[in-house]
Amino acid sequence: MLLGRYICLFMLYSFMGWTYECLFCVMKTGKWGKRSFLYGPVCPIYGTGALIMTLLTDICGYFHYEPGLLQIFLFSAIGSIFLEYGTSWVLEKIFHAVWWDYSDYPLNLHGRVCLFSSFGFGVAGVFTVKFIVPFAERLVYPLNSILVEILSLICLCLFVADLTLTVTALKNFDRVVINFEDNFNRNMESLVSGTIQRSEAIKNNIISGQKAVNSRVALMSEFGKSAIRRISSFRYGKSLSTEKNRDANIILRFLKRR
Repeated sequence: MLLGRYICLFMLYSFMGWTYECLFCVMKTGKWGKRSFLYGPVCPIYGTGALIMTLLTDICGYFHYEPGLLQIFLFSAIGSIFLEYGTSWVLEKIFHAVWWDYSDYPLNLHGRVCLFSSFGFGVAGVFTVKFIVPFAERLVYPLNSILVEILSLICLCLFVADLTLTVTALKNFDRVVINFEDNFNRNMESLVSGTIQRSEAIKNNIISGQKAVNSRVALMSEFGKSAIRRISSFRYGKSLSTEKNRDANIILRFLKRR
């Protein structure tokens, strides 16, 4: 039963995080946007962070210890650095994709974390412990144990299904990039060899490139397109073809304009 309650809390926190991200995107860009890794209205990284704070609150309550605001702030700020950096690194290694990038912010580390965001998460940690955790517990803890088990099972199944769809869509994107790269390279070879009709070759190359993007995007499912639009950029790394970075981001920009 305790595990079921924590699963429900995790999903509730993840939904709150998703809501915050969407509202932040609206305030920043003036339009609705989803930046979550998954399709559903959840941001697992927020759910994980808030659940950790809940567990620590429960542990402190068991030992009759109440941490001060400064302690909560420091733990949240430092903990967010490890959580954000680790999550970003893992996602980039697996999918070569970036969902957030702090490269334009001062005092950032590889664009994965920055002082500004860590300070914000520190403040958010204090707010979470003092307000969000008690609110969430008042919603979940009074529920009947059987209802909690049913809800947690439903949430877990939906979460796993969402995760499976997302991972499948993103892994298939590599094939789209490779096909696009091959087509682009063939066009460039044709461009170089056609020196006599260079201007016409350039025109044809641009048209062909546009058709290549359209054809590759057409092969993607709507789930795949939705998953790619939520990504900030792609990083295939120095050890891999730099053309892949270019081609992946060309398709990404094309999808975001549609």
